[in-house]
Amino acid sequence: MAEAVVSFAVERLCDLLIEEASFLHGVIDKVVEIQVELRRMKCFLKDADARQGEDETIRNWVAEIRENAFHAEDTIETFVLKVALRRRRGRGLQNILKRYACIFSELIALHKVGTEIDAIKTRISSLTTSLQTYNIKRIEGERSSGNETRQRLLRRSYSHVVDEGTVGVEGNVRILVDQLLVMESSENRCSSSSIVSIWGMGGLGKTTLAKKIYHHGAVRRHFECFAWSSVSQQFNIRDLVQEILIKLMPPSPEQRMEIEKMSDDELLKRVYKIQEEKKCLVILDDVWSTEAWDTLRPAFPLHTANSSKIVITTRNKGVASHADPRAFLYEPKCLTDDESWELLHRRAFFGCDNGSDPTINMEEMGREMARYCGGLPLAVVVLGGLLAKNRTLHNLERIHRNIKSYLMRSGKDNYKQQDSVVSDVLALSYQDLSYHLKSCFLYLAHFPEDHEISTKTMVRMWVAEGIVSKEDVGEGYLAELIERCMIQVGRTSSHDGRVKTCQMHDLMRDLCLSKAKEENFLEIIGAIFQQVETSSSSRVTLLTHSTIDNVRRRAIYLDQSPPTKSTSTVAEEARIRAVSNNNNKNEDAGDINVKLNPKNGTPLRSLLIFYPPKGETVHWMVRKLELKKFTLLRVLSVEGLALGENLPRAIGNLVYLKFLSFKNATLLRFPSSIRNLGCIQTLDLRFTHSSGEPMTCLRMNEVIGWMKWLRHLYLPYVNFNVGKSKVQWEKLSNLETLKHFDAEQWDIKDLAHLTSKLQKLSVKKLRNLKELEVILKPSHPISSSIRSLLLSDIATKMEEIDLKQLSKSQHLCKLCLVGEISNLPKPDLFPPNLAELSLGSSKLQQDPTPILERLPNLTILSLWHDSYIGEEMVFSPNGFPRLKGLSLASDFVKRLKVDIGAMPNLNELNIVNCKLLEMVPEGVRYITTLQTMRIHLMSKDFIQRLQVIDGKEGEDFYKVRHVPSITLIDDDLVTRSIRP
Repeated sequence: MAEAVVSFAVERLCDLLIEEASFLHGVIDKVVEIQVELRRMKCFLKDADARQGEDETIRNWVAEIRENAFHAEDTIETFVLKVALRRRRGRGLQNILKRYACIFSELIALHKVGTEIDAIKTRISSLTTSLQTYNIKRIEGERSSGNETRQRLLRRSYSHVVDEGTVGVEGNVRILVDQLLVMESSENRCSSSSIVSIWGMGGLGKTTLAKKIYHHGAVRRHFECFAWSSVSQQFNIRDLVQEILIKLMPPSPEQRMEIEKMSDDELLKRVYKIQEEKKCLVILDDVWSTEAWDTLRPAFPLHTANSSKIVITTRNKGVASHADPRAFLYEPKCLTDDESWELLHRRAFFGCDNGSDPTINMEEMGREMARYCGGLPLAVVVLGGLLAKNRTLHNLERIHRNIKSYLMRSGKDNYKQQDSVVSDVLALSYQDLSYHLKSCFLYLAHFPEDHEISTKTMVRMWVAEGIVSKEDVGEGYLAELIERCMIQVGRTSSHDGRVKTCQMHDLMRDLCLSKAKEENFLEIIGAIFQQVETSSSSRVTLLTHSTIDNVRRRAIYLDQSPPTKSTSTVAEEARIRAVSNNNNKNEDAGDINVKLNPKNGTPLRSLLIFYPPKGETVHWMVRKLELKKFTLLRVLSVEGLALGENLPRAIGNLVYLKFLSFKNATLLRFPSSIRNLGCIQTLDLRFTHSSGEPMTCLRMNEVIGWMKWLRHLYLPYVNFNVGKSKVQWEKLSNLETLKHFDAEQWDIKDLAHLTSKLQKLSVKKLRNLKELEVILKPSHPISSSIRSLLLSDIATKMEEIDLKQLSKSQHLCKLCLVGEISNLPKPDLFPPNLAELSLGSSKLQQDPTPILERLPNLTILSLWHDSYIGEEMVFSPNGFPRLKGLSLASDFVKRLKVDIGAMPNLNELNIVNCKLLEMVPEGVRYITTLQTMRIHLMSKDFIQRLQVIDGKEGEDFYKVRHVPSITLIDDDLVTRSIRP
């Protein structure tokens, strides 16, 4: 990870030399020198990073390099900031003596920064000369350390070692065996694939599953020849192909000698030919990269007459699909809670002396520990092995209290410890990441456990910090982390498949926290902060004040107990300190205060504060936070916080800030100090007002107009008054997102000044739809760039002719209209690429489905309250050919008719608050693609018709029997099960 730090430092210094050349006049040569020194150092860091686990001295050496790289970046950026502020003030100085004083002050600062850079360069040079002492080598390519080699040997799989004590794999085995035994006809052999790929995160049981099918009776009878090979991260292609050939033949002593003499090409051809001549099954276990497969590819025919098969196991979905786009991809699911307990019971208690069953107390603790494993079979097995040696109630209680540290424990001699297996297996995935991906992965450590992370927000934070250069690059990195099974997909967009939210498996998050702490990447503090039992607890020293001062990122988790109504700051602080001490005896309020406001706040780049919903009082830690110290801060999130006056005012000092979010925060008044944020890229002003009255924001126009680098602007939810001054929208030439534009406060014609970069726009309080003609006419660049448009609170009824102008927006794929509509236009007058449509308060008197079902690209349709005021809706055969999601809320609809063949690709159906709806339509039973149904805020009678109660099926249950996931919530907000 030190390689990542130094690489980012080199890139940042290069950017500073280009962007801030005028401010660096006089020290440019020194900056170039330190940049060269760091670049030279980078070649050694790949080796040093790989060997940190072997030697504490090397770890300390790497830490020093990291801190010096940070120091170099901070020193130069601080100097640039000071010079820029002085020159800004100097422009207004009338007194010539004051001007000379300003110049003299700048010369002093120049001398000081030059001296500091020299000192840093000397320290880095000294560290470079010590490389020989630690036997650290210059590495341009890849290298494996002794510790990594040991881990690889321990991870190597052998086909003859079969685990019989498995749980929950029968269904997986059946699916995969069926896939291997399928007989292709001569007609479809060319279109089918010989590859079956099993992919998923480390510890999911991919190798165990591969062994099960490898030894399966039907598989053994079907194939003639078998070979198993463990590929892993580093492998020798000749040795591996030779191993496969020997297993497929098997050779006589003479043939073995002949194989030894074969060239690499001859080996590859021979393996290839055997698979063409005979029905072979080859298992390639633990393939890490597409490059590894490309190297092996010449040995494997993908379409053979004898139906030979190749099974690949990998942690990377990209590898699984790269081998052959037509391959059968299979991701095993995590164990259920019951399956986890069954596996743990077998491992920990089966065959016990003195009775094989645990007591009730033991079972309760055991089930809880099994749940903590998050369905990861490896974690359950490791835990079971630990419990099998500690079967007394006392030992069980001890392990139960410290389960996290037992599962994730590691140290320099961990390769000898069974306890460290989970940590080691997951750590392999981390070690395989590029330095850019490591930084992106560690950034996830900011977010609390089980937090649903907005991918859009996170990528923008990466860009703001400089971890990635552009958002599309960040989205690519996010996709790669998902493919590598480092993070899990949450919600996705139905119309384009984009990942909207993501989460982390609990054990992967523990690894993330552990690595973030090891690398001094991030610090987490808070009133209820609980010390993380990291997998590297033996290797991480306690944070000293010096370390605290050098932390680059900080997440603050605030108190989760309900705020008191007392207005006494002292009383509130005392109460929360008491909570803090009870939850974490190692951190008193004084320690937290030091961490909140370190002596040197310059290094901090990201500050994220998390608060449970929803505090009405300003938290004492927020009151104590001195933001003015964090002069180089790039990312600040205060979402959901109650804010007083001081913190919003102090934000004006953070001139380097690029990401600022007030989303759902409670403000006393508009934070006009943000007018100083000239570097801001993402600004979220969706705050609430403490009084509930319209907020006066007379300086908002002045604030927004100065933000020339602004890309994403979210204006307030609340009603506000900006006065008569106008925003200079033409200065926002980089704006891509503009949400909650208030047409009462600003002239809609001003939007004409925006450029073709604008892709997402939402406007409220339009007088009529004709006003949008200024940007939707074909001659305006926004007409061709806009992709998402939301129009709400439209004062006058929308006529068919008004809606026709939307058809000119060729790239518009998401449209939301909230307001009365007389009639919908014909299908060919909608935007041609419309994929997502939402209507609300439309008061349509005619059933909209005959028109909407003919929109060729529509994948998401939401018809909210009063969108249609008729009693019946009919979904006809072959209508909505691409629709994947349908949501319906209505006070009027009584009957839904779904004909056979309607909505052939529907995946999700939501019926919400349709009080008059009599029943689920009969045609739902014929929609075989349906995966999810949500029946929310419906009557108890409606819901009971869908339930199975005491074994008796409700009248409508047969219609939804085939749907895997059904959520029922009645009008009393009670969640009900399909089978109570």
